[in-house]
Parts: sequence; C-alpha cells; structure tokens
Amino acid sequence: MTKILVIDDELEICKQISLLLSKQGYEVTYANSYKEFINLEQRNFDYDVVLVDLWLKNSTNQGIDIIEFLKNKYENLVIVSFSGHANIDNAIESVKAGANDFIEKPFETKKLIHIIQKNLLELKQRVTINNYRNKISFHSKIDTIGYGNYIDNIFKIFAKIKNNSSILIIGPSGIGKNFLANTLHMKLSSNNPDTFINLNENLMNESDLLKLSSLHNYFTIYLNDYENFNQIELLNYLNLVKSKKINASIIFDSKKIDSKDPFVSNIDQKVILNPLTTRKEEIFPLFKHYLNIFALKKFDNKIEVDNEVQNLLLSHTWPGNIFEIMNLAENITGLLTDNNLSVSKNLIEDLMNNSIDSTDLYDLNFKEAKDKFEKDYLLQKLKFNNFNMTLTAKMLKLDRVSLYRKVKSLNIKIDQ
Repeated sequence: MTKILVIDDELEICKQISLLLSKQGYEVTYANSYKEFINLEQRNFDYDVVLVDLWLKNSTNQGIDIIEFLKNKYENLVIVSFSGHANIDNAIESVKAGANDFIEKPFETKKLIHIIQKNLLELKQRVTINNYRNKISFHSKIDTIGYGNYIDNIFKIFAKIKNNSSILIIGPSGIGKNFLANTLHMKLSSNNPDTFINLNENLMNESDLLKLSSLHNYFTIYLNDYENFNQIELLNYLNLVKSKKINASIIFDSKKIDSKDPFVSNIDQKVILNPLTTRKEEIFPLFKHYLNIFALKKFDNKIEVDNEVQNLLLSHTWPGNIFEIMNLAENITGLLTDNNLSVSKNLIEDLMNNSIDSTDLYDLNFKEAKDKFEKDYLLQKLKFNNFNMTLTAKMLKLDRVSLYRKVKSLNIKIDQ
C-alpha cells in the first residue's frame, strides 16, 4: 500500500486530507509542525509520497527546507508542495528545491489524486529505466565510435552546432548513435548529464517541457528511432525548439530514412554514421581499444594480440558494429587469465563461430532484451564447451541443477 505523509500547520487540513486519501486506499500519516516531521523522519521514514505546505506558522524551518532535506536524503520519493498563497514564483521555487509537483490550496479532490497518481507512475517508470540501464549497460561502456578522417569530420560538424538546433543521426544498429547524441549534449550543456531527456523513456508533453525549460538553462531532447513517434508529436517537439519557446536542442536518430519525407527537410543538420563494413581500417584499432579497456579493468594490464587476428577481424561483416566489437572484446577478456594475456587467432575464431547475432538487442523492450541476452549468452558458453553441462556450470560458477533449470526455462536444446 502506498504510504503518504502530510505536513501542514493546520490540524483540520491534515485531518481532511488524511480522510480523503484514506478513502482512495492510501495509508496516510500527518505532521503538524517541523518538529513533528523531524521526529517521524528519525524514527522510521518509509513513505512513498510527501505532501508539504510551503508556509508553516511559528517555525524557523519552512516547507522549502523540508523539500531540500528530503530530496538530498531520499532518491525515490514523490514530493508535492502546496500553498494557500500560491503564485508562479512559489511553484518554481519549490520545484527547484526538489518537489515533483505543486498544487494550490484549497485543492480539488480529483486534481490532488491525479497529481499523486501521475507522479507515482513517473517514479515507477524512472526506477524501471534505471534498472534497465544497470542491466543492459553497453551504452555506458562505449567511449569511442571510430578513428580517422571520417569520424573527425563528424565531430567537426558537431563542434559548430549551437543551441536550438535540430539534428538527425542516421546509421545502423550498434554504430553509436546514442553515444554521438550524448556527446553533442555534453558539449551544448557544459557537461550536465542530467539534462539529456530521452523521450523513449520519459513521456513528456508540451507543458512538461516548458516547465523543464523554466528550471534549466539548457536541455537536450532525444528521440531514438523517431519514426515510431506520432508525426504530430514530432512536429510539436521540433517547433518548440525552432521557435525558441524552450532552451533546448532536439536530436532524432533512425536506422534508415526517406530523404523525400517533408519532416526530414525541416531538420537543420543530418549526420550519417556508416557501418563498419565500409570503414574496415577502423575495425582493428577499435577492437584493440576495447580489448585493452576491459583488460585494464580486470588485470590492470594490456593484452597482446597476434598479427593474424587482424585479417580475421577484417573478414567479418560486423552486423552489430561497435557493440559487436565491444561484446567480442569483453568475452575474450573473460576467458583470459593472469598467466595468459595473449589473444590468438584460434581463440577469436572459436568465439566468433559460436557467437549469436544480437544486433537487434537494443531495439527490444527490457524483458525481451533480458531473455534474448540470457539465451544467447548461455548458448555461447554451451557451444564453447561442446554442450558439456558440467564444464559450462563450472565456467559460469553455477551448480548443475540451476543451470539445467535455466536452460529449460529458456527452451534451449542441449541434445546437439
């Protein structure tokens, strides 16, 4: 059950709100002063939502102080401020302090319930997204997408882009479109990662973006595979940026576009990321780069690579592009030991022959991506050990029973 804490210096208002929210199925507690709030917080603070009055009579600590205190101490908490002397400055000040929303007192029942439910849903989505990022973390590992004149020219274009621009990045899966979008954002935002707004993960309408613009000097709107969005929504986002109603730039990306599409012609800058099959001279340097990154983390040392490896890598088509190179480098590092920090042609051949195509992993929802990754990962390890369950269980540091259960749940056939 959702737990709500109400903080107001008027006892009758506390009782009214408590009764109202209790009828909606919430568990409600109230504090009549800053001192009561501190006593509650020190005993057992396990609330999901806090409703706090900005003006507390006969108190040196006001609602803003409570909001700042809670925001600094509790990450996954919905804070809604309210006031009977409300104006736009009050609302903005409370949101800047850390409140998720603001409502004027006396408030309508339906409006209060809507605000609570909306913010709880946004919190749930945010926590789910954070879990997704922690488990599918390739985007956080990538730190370069190529070498040479081709990539240098792309970054020269990006260096000239200014705020209130619209940018379209075109390229296949795994080539680094998200990385490039983040790189541009960091330049335009003076290295503020918190103002990169991915609309595939955060549902925001025009009023949300206007509110965000009042709180930040700059932010970036990002739409991955933009063609999956409603055309009217896309035009609305684009117009907000072009008209300078918000202090932002907007970045779209897509695997393939129709150059005759009128929407595309409205975008200021187009950047094309070619697949690695057309940039063969970059494949081996990228492989060595990521191999050494993982090796330094695991062994605090670099890895030697046989000369024959380069020709083997150049003969591969790399359907997963940068992500596939990183995946191979990470898997190789996992097989090496302190006594053997050398990568041979045979080792890479075995891994590449047993690899499963996961090019589309990043186009799936979290559950689909998780299931696909687990199945592909186990299949790779099983093939590497010629489907010997004992050796595979030992490699994965699992007991045989757990491995059998996982293999069965993922419908993996081991009679091969």
